[in-house]
Amino acid sequence: MKVMNKEQVAKKYFKNRCYVCHRKYGKYFQFHHLWYIENDITYNNFNNTKKYNDALMPLIIKERKRFLLLCRAHHKYVEWAHSIKNKKMWNRFNKARNMTKT
Repeated sequence: MKVMNKEQVAKKYFKNRCYVCHRKYGKYFQFHHLWYIENDITYNNFNNTKKYNDALMPLIIKERKRFLLLCRAHHKYVEWAHSIKNKKMWNRFNKARNMTKT
């Protein structure tokens, strides 16, 4: 049985679109882990992106509820937002975002 590539997985399981902006799948799209489990496949375990993606696709197919398909910009934003652990800082950030009219 042939392993599906990243684009095939995006199309079959993630509607071929970024979860946030619904931009159609393209270059630099990434699968975002919603949570990790022990001994999970991580990018740091591979010396290139193709090997990482080849190893990751079967896991995504098997456990797709643990992943989102994101464009590069929204993957960066989700990772950044997740890094804000302080609730007061998060609330101030959201307040500033909501007050912004530009």
